[in-house]
Amino acid sequence: MNTATNQSAVPANAWQVNITLDDIIPSGDVPKKYPHLYTEKSWKWAVLQRKHNGLSMAFRKIGKTLFVNTRVLAECIDSQIDT
Repeated sequence: MNTATNQSAVPANAWQVNITLDDIIPSGDVPKKYPHLYTEKSWKWAVLQRKHNGLSMAFRKIGKTLFVNTRVLAECIDSQIDT
């Protein structure tokens, strides 16, 4: 086995994953891509409250456009404690 390939395939920790451009989508596309998770209205509220609801790590602003890393979003949602 190639050592370099093995090292790149295994992330150093849970928050460091191999990210591709396919994982990053415009924020407004999340309710269209995942309608079973968010409606347009609930997603707008989640975006506005992202610093308080544990989703802020999934967002990146490039210029004036807000993008979401879908892998990190899934990890953020998975790490939330049910109340």
